[in-house]
Order: sequence, then structure tokens, then C-alpha cells
Amino acid sequence: MDFSEYKYLSVFSSGHVVSSSMSFGNGFQGKAFLVFPPEQAKLLVTACVGEPVLPVENENIICLVDTDLDILREIGNLIINAIIGEFGNLLNIRVEYSLPEIELISLSETQKILLENDIYILVLHTSFTLSKTRITGAVLIALSLNSVSLLLEKVNELSEDLNG
Repeated sequence: MDFSEYKYLSVFSSGHVVSSSMSFGNGFQGKAFLVFPPEQAKLLVTACVGEPVLPVENENIICLVDTDLDILREIGNLIINAIIGEFGNLLNIRVEYSLPEIELISLSETQKILLENDIYILVLHTSFTLSKTRITGAVLIALSLNSVSLLLEKVNELSEDLNG
């Protein structure tokens, strides 16, 4: 399968990504991923713990230790809960979450997961500055058809309210 046409993955080069993910359900169902290239994940961890950002000698070798992965898991937990929680608030639905998972996965595996049948992807390219360090990544939200329908109905309802 050729994945080159899927522009939402263009934020990443080939190779691996670090993904913090959580499943959610109870009326609004799917799985959300906070995804960074490994070098960006390491920059984020370094900025969070207040360590100086050191130049990387070889970008092909990024060392993420267990504590780095724990920090990334918790960052994913916070960001994903905030985003999906707002969808729940918008839809007036209580959302239940799984525990966050952290993985280092190949980009081709990520593409296969996200391109399954009956899955719709909301892509949020993200860039932020933390401790004078620019971090880039993406939030990918895979939604069931029913969840997409709920969102579209709510958007239409809000649009009608605004337009009278």
C-alpha cells in the first residue's frame, strides 16, 4: 500500500515515531495519539525537566530511557485528556479513558493502524515553545463513524444557532 498520498503524516520523516496514546469511549469512541519524531520527543523531555538542550551528534541515534518514556506518557495523558475532554464537553457526553500507552513504532506501522476501515482521522499538527525550545509533532485522533456523525451533528447545530 502506498502511503505517500496521506499528507497528514508529512510532519514525520521516514523511520520511527514516539507515540503516547489513549483509547476513549462511552458514546464518543476512538483512540488519540500524541506523536513526535524521536529527536523532538527527547527535546520535549529535556525542556520539561529543565536540562540544557545539547546538540545531537548523530540524529539517527536518540537515546530515550525509561524516565523519558514516563514523562512522555504523562505529557500525552494531559494533552489527550484536555482535547478529548473538550469534545466530551461539547457533546455533553462523559468520556472514559484507557491508561496511556507509550510506544516507539515505525512510521509504516503507524500508517497501517491509522488507515483501517471505518476509521476517520482528525489531524492536529502542533508546534509549541517550552523553555525557549521549539517542539513539533502531531495529535492524531482516530474516530469511529458514529463519533464522526456526533461531531458533525453538533457542528451543524452550532452553525444553525449562529446563523439563526
